[in-house]
Amino acid sequence: MEEIILQQKNTIATLYENQLLSVFLEKVTTHHKTMQKIEHLQKELIAKTFTEEEETNAFETLDTYKKELENIVASYFSNINSVEEVSFHNYYTSLDTHLETLDVTVTRTQDRERFFASDTDSKTLKFKKGVKRTLFNVSKIPLKTANVFRKTKKEVIFWQQQVPFKNATAYYFKSELTKKLAPAIDAIHKEISEITNVYWKIDNVIDQYIERLLSGKKAFSFSENIVDGLEDVPSLETRIEHHKLAFTEIFEANALQYTDALYKADTFELSANFFNSNKVENYQKSVSEKYEKDAKLWQNTFNVLESDWELDIEIFKIIFSVIFKYNLLERSIDKRSDVIQNELENIKTYLSNVKSTISKAKTKADIKSTFVSELKNVNKSFKKIVEETSIRVTNLELPLQINQFEENVLQVLKTLSTKRAISSDMDFATKTATSSINYISPYELVMYQSWPSLLTTIKQAKVDLNVKVTSFIDDINALAQVSEFNLESALSLFDNDTEDSISTENSPKKVALEGLERSEEKIEELKSTLANLNVSNGEFIKPSIHKFHKSILELTDTENILEIRLTIAKAKSIEKSKLLKEKVINNIKNFVPVAINYSQKKYTKTASRVKHLLIRTGLYKEIVDVNSDLSDFLKQAEQALDELPYVYQRLFRSETLQNETLFIGRTEALKSLDTAYETFNRNHYAASVIVGERGSGKTSLIYHFLNQQKKLLKTIFLTPKVNISEPTEFISFLKTSFKKDFETVEEWISFFNSGKQNIIILEDLQYLYFRKVGGFNALHLLANLISATKKNVFWIVTSSKYAFQYLDKSIQISELFAFQIEMNEIDKQTITEALIKRHKISGYNLHFEKPPVAYLTKKFLKSPAEVQQEILKEEFFSDINKIAQSNFRIAFMYWIRSTVKVSGSTIYMRSLKSINTSFLNKLAPAKLLLLNSILLQERLTIDDIVELSSLNEQHTKNVVHALYEKGLLTMENEEFYTINIFLYRQITSLLKSKNVIH
Repeated sequence: MEEIILQQKNTIATLYENQLLSVFLEKVTTHHKTMQKIEHLQKELIAKTFTEEEETNAFETLDTYKKELENIVASYFSNINSVEEVSFHNYYTSLDTHLETLDVTVTRTQDRERFFASDTDSKTLKFKKGVKRTLFNVSKIPLKTANVFRKTKKEVIFWQQQVPFKNATAYYFKSELTKKLAPAIDAIHKEISEITNVYWKIDNVIDQYIERLLSGKKAFSFSENIVDGLEDVPSLETRIEHHKLAFTEIFEANALQYTDALYKADTFELSANFFNSNKVENYQKSVSEKYEKDAKLWQNTFNVLESDWELDIEIFKIIFSVIFKYNLLERSIDKRSDVIQNELENIKTYLSNVKSTISKAKTKADIKSTFVSELKNVNKSFKKIVEETSIRVTNLELPLQINQFEENVLQVLKTLSTKRAISSDMDFATKTATSSINYISPYELVMYQSWPSLLTTIKQAKVDLNVKVTSFIDDINALAQVSEFNLESALSLFDNDTEDSISTENSPKKVALEGLERSEEKIEELKSTLANLNVSNGEFIKPSIHKFHKSILELTDTENILEIRLTIAKAKSIEKSKLLKEKVINNIKNFVPVAINYSQKKYTKTASRVKHLLIRTGLYKEIVDVNSDLSDFLKQAEQALDELPYVYQRLFRSETLQNETLFIGRTEALKSLDTAYETFNRNHYAASVIVGERGSGKTSLIYHFLNQQKKLLKTIFLTPKVNISEPTEFISFLKTSFKKDFETVEEWISFFNSGKQNIIILEDLQYLYFRKVGGFNALHLLANLISATKKNVFWIVTSSKYAFQYLDKSIQISELFAFQIEMNEIDKQTITEALIKRHKISGYNLHFEKPPVAYLTKKFLKSPAEVQQEILKEEFFSDINKIAQSNFRIAFMYWIRSTVKVSGSTIYMRSLKSINTSFLNKLAPAKLLLLNSILLQERLTIDDIVELSSLNEQHTKNVVHALYEKGLLTMENEEFYTINIFLYRQITSLLKSKNVIH
């Protein structure tokens, strides 16, 4: 029996060592080699240092480290078996094969120890053995009696035992061995987890250094003592020896129990039924289930360890990727900026050549000839260069680069895992219960918690860059207009220059060269803008990127993750009621304006009644006149214009309306005029009248219409210089305009109908009548002329709005025209664009000065200079719109009046905030009627006013003088009185409120 046991022990020991022990020792070896790879990776990183200039290199090195670390960690943990029973699989298979070769039972004679008590036996067992021995002796009495008479004695042999050899072997070397190995296997798992955690902690220290780098610490080096903890990590040999000894001791102890059981089986000491097949199978099942449960718990520990570590790695990879994508954005913008810089340099070279050519010209004739020549070149060559540059800038799609950055970051975020295990039990040296594990989605957490804030900034950056690029392109396009306008302005000075000299303040040569110099300065500013694109982007986007990094770094802390999950859960719950809340809020928003409007009306009505009562009782006196400040203000606008550079004066005077580049808006009116011209070309009646307020852009519309026509008839402009009301005055006006000596209207009709078709533009219809008996005769003559020449002349007539209304009620003037084109009100944006367009053509820079302290807000005072300029600009145009109320000329005069000074190439502006015109409400009726008379004809001489007035001559002159001195009236050509343009809108509004006009 001893030989059989020894043989089985040796055979199974070989299986155990080859198929089971080697599996666990290989786990230890694999883990150790993996940790050695990580150690090498960490030590290689720690040995490196980075200077401030090597920040990008530092991030690239750290990113490479994290990627390689992730590969090692992910590869290792993926190879750990999901169910540890696999570790026993080969051993169980080989053992089962061996068990099939064994006898089910083995019969043998019981050992003497089965009948005689030993010192280690219990009292019960000793008693049983005594009974057993007595029974055995009784059973052998016949044999012993017979031996007395036998010559050859028979041996007295102990009873036989049936040893359940196969089941006992399976029990001890399968079930019992598996059970006894549990502590040794736990020790291996604990060791793997603890040592892995050592390397993870080193990686956590490295993360702290990375966070310092992210926070702005440029120089970067590690402390060597980071890896001091590795000194306590045992060597592979020590680990193998330790676990091999533990496994061997367990096997030997189990083999001893197995041997002892075989000797005792089928005796009082160990029943043969103990190794019943069902019992052995059930025991094996119980042991396997226990082992699988423990294996699952250790697998939980490894899953949490892996998931937590990989989440840390994943977060830093995302951080590095966002940094790299932003660096890519900067390189992309820099590359495009370089292209644009070269284009701008070409433009500057062209302007320098023009300056050089002009500078070389000495005489008046040479200078004028040079201007003419360069003006042609500007229109022919320079505009093409500028246009091509503008197209290239547009095609480079600078704003699209930020959009690409957004998409790139989104693609990076999509690589985030959607399921990670985290546990409230962070003791990785023990098994982890399934109930303590939670699963999170890093992707959801980042997209909900961190990404929205960065996305908002990216969108703002896109809008900001779009605005900058649009403004940049506008500035480039303006370069040709600036050069052209300055050369035109310089050329126009020859009309007034009679001396052969170029030394005066506004000499043609000086004006031209200064304009070209401003263009060169503008190019340098554009270059600076390009150079600062990434700087401004960085100031705008980088803080949000740092905030984003800080936010996602919170995911490396399990407690933070659980708080964020709770926040998201709450937010999702809130979102369910969001629609209902929005509905309630919208209802409130819709109700509040109605309630406020109702309250305001009630308050205004009540206040008005109280005010009238106080006035009647003498307790309140209202201001009824203009204060001196307003009077001075109204008189100084033209003076302010005269003090500005000549180029700027031309831009904001009426003659600039002829410049095609200055036209803006009026799409519907232009369309109507085009339709009228097409109608005339089809031989239909198409006489047209353009009706609008003073300063509404009627002349600009006509010039733009003429410039848009490819095949244009001969165009003649007629503008009355004096007021005309008599037929003889009208005939004289035609004679002067056409230099023909025709005395009757019939002769003029014949003249207009002979020869080729013409376009006649008659401006200011309001100058062709007088409000008296017989004052419309000139208009009747005009009506006959227009009707009789309708096939050969395309008539375009302009008229002030209120004069046309009056004439239509008086003589049905609208019946004369086939097309009545209304110059309707324009919006604030169009006014702003018109002003900025004119300013840009000047080539000057623009700076807004601060208003009085009372107008400064806390937001303004806390903002940087650049933002303050934007705030002041927005407020300036808001103030302009309040005063101008959609009138171009008022806006232009306000702009001029708001200039503080001109220094170098910069014009300084300060908003005048508002003009108090409440005094208008108290103007005497005589003054109102006088203003109405002037409004209906736009201008009147003092004699005309006296004739129209119901007052005596002296009284009338006194009223006119008072209105003029207070600034309500201004003089035109030192002959005509006209309403001050600054008060035009307010006076028309007042007259409407009195039902004087409509």
